[in-house]
Amino acid sequence: MPVLERIGVACPIPGERAAFLEWLSAAGYEPVPMLDLDSLARDLSTRPIEALITDVALVPAVELPRLIRILGANRPLIVVGEAGKALEAVPRDVTWIERPVTRDNFLLSVALALAEGRPARRSPRKRVPRLMSQIDGVSAKVMDVSSEGVRLEVTGAAPSALPPYFTLKVNAFGVATRVKRVWVASPGQGSLWCGGIIERGQPARAEASWLRFVDTAPTTGDITMRPS
Repeated sequence: MPVLERIGVACPIPGERAAFLEWLSAAGYEPVPMLDLDSLARDLSTRPIEALITDVALVPAVELPRLIRILGANRPLIVVGEAGKALEAVPRDVTWIERPVTRDNFLLSVALALAEGRPARRSPRKRVPRLMSQIDGVSAKVMDVSSEGVRLEVTGAAPSALPPYFTLKVNAFGVATRVKRVWVASPGQGSLWCGGIIERGQPARAEASWLRFVDTAPTTGDITMRPS
């Protein structure tokens, strides 16, 4: 049996907590309910998790640095709160989900946080203006790129259209490279987002064309914080 990713959920609102647990379970995660954060360090040793979702009310600003240190560099922190409340206190390496929380936005934020919390991506990402591309013949748009990875948008396709490994072509830039899919999420409105890692060990020409593409593709601004 596959090992499910365990997600800690610290939420004091019963109805919201129940919804988060249900959404995570249905999406293939193993939610771990937590009543508060006081015993987090001890809980991590007995009930290890891959990420933590918490209400902003449980995380006073003075404790955020300590909480991030306890979680470690590759265990994402996802904070849920109301618009305009404590946003200034949330650092850039924390994912913020604004109430009211929708299922699609919640699961997308979790998927992105998990993908970006892992050590696979070492270089900065560059947001590009949705460049036309193809994934094994399926139309897609490149959303952002880095030396190691790519994020794509696919409209009107089922998740099965995104196999574990695929060839990404960006004809306008002469790019054809193999990609390993890391995650797939649905932001709604009939589209899918897919994050992938550029496969290593490809011919030198393919690797060089990807790096040249990352350097020369038009940009809409560097990405400095996780999407939420």
